[in-house]
Amino acid sequence: MRFLTPAVQSTCLFIALIVYGCFSSPTPDVLGLPECIIALLLIVSMRFTLFQKGEAFFYAVFAYGLTIPLLTGLINAQSIGDMIRDIIPFFYLLLPLFLGTVVRYDAHKFLCGLALVGLLFALRTIYSYQSVLWTPAQWGSGSPADLLYLANSPEVLFSALFCIGFGGLLLMTKGKRLYGICLMLLASFPILAMVLLMQRAGVGALIAFACFMVALAVYYRPKWGSLFFVIALTLMMSGWSVIEIVLASIWQKTEIVGLNARIQEWATVFDFISKDALTFLFGAGWGGRIENPAVGGLSVNYTHSLISSLLLKTGMVGTSLILAGCFWPVFSRLKRLISEKSAFSYIVIGAAFLPFMISVLLYASYKSLGFGLILCVFLIFPIRKLEKIERVVS
Repeated sequence: MRFLTPAVQSTCLFIALIVYGCFSSPTPDVLGLPECIIALLLIVSMRFTLFQKGEAFFYAVFAYGLTIPLLTGLINAQSIGDMIRDIIPFFYLLLPLFLGTVVRYDAHKFLCGLALVGLLFALRTIYSYQSVLWTPAQWGSGSPADLLYLANSPEVLFSALFCIGFGGLLLMTKGKRLYGICLMLLASFPILAMVLLMQRAGVGALIAFACFMVALAVYYRPKWGSLFFVIALTLMMSGWSVIEIVLASIWQKTEIVGLNARIQEWATVFDFISKDALTFLFGAGWGGRIENPAVGGLSVNYTHSLISSLLLKTGMVGTSLILAGCFWPVFSRLKRLISEKSAFSYIVIGAAFLPFMISVLLYASYKSLGFGLILCVFLIFPIRKLEKIERVVS
């Protein structure tokens, strides 16, 4: 259809992200009107290209995921509903294949949309905690007020890291410093949302990213780096009373729940796939379940790591193929990043890599649309073309 130009499709994708951030959730229990609108807009945004460079693995993964795990699930009499809940996140892994051309057409719009989703999720989380917003001692106590766990989504952490990193870069750019200040202020919303939900991994990633960015600034631009260090230290000292309460709450949560039985969860998965050779090679198929110790021994169709989930459902063969097909460009991009020495590249890749790793290893957020969007940052972006700002290092 001629009217579906890349410009129109890029706008449709951006609208889908806005609807997602305002009205939907990472893993909705039912398909409502917002989810239907998002699905329609995503379908309209898709533009297929056959066997572009670097995409051959995606087609192999696509073909495998819709055959062997599906047949294995049917043979093992898995629930159709559970199978659908696994197949949809599998499609999210392939979003770079479906949306690649459109994202490449206007990558700036996509970046802004992805960061905006995280900001909208953060505002919705903060609103749900409005009754205890001004009493830090009650943050994280009792049952979560945000029943959708929006702050656990990878977009929220991406938004915080991107706003901090890009805001800092704009502060060092003459004529753009007001924009940098605004972005740094916007970062406070996703940061607050993660703290309210006591998201330990997110807070840890935030601290690590901020330290890394300040260290880079000190190395490449000593005057600005020193200024950032002084500002960060001043903010930390002025807000120490709140920071101390937050750190104490995080430590208390760690003492109570530890690693949330993640080790036992992995052990359960390994026990399951080791029961016979076929299960070891091909898993239980889409819809596979285990009695998961990480959720009190309940029978569930997910684990808290993408890798352990793939092992459970697709076995060693499927896990190896899917990880190789979907993730090798991630590490390829990181390898190129070392030689590029580009400030914008460090910020974009760093802001995406940390939520990516948390989703792969620690949280079940790999089942969300946001995880597929994060993958687009690695697999689609021509980073050099995005750099409108001069390099920090020439």
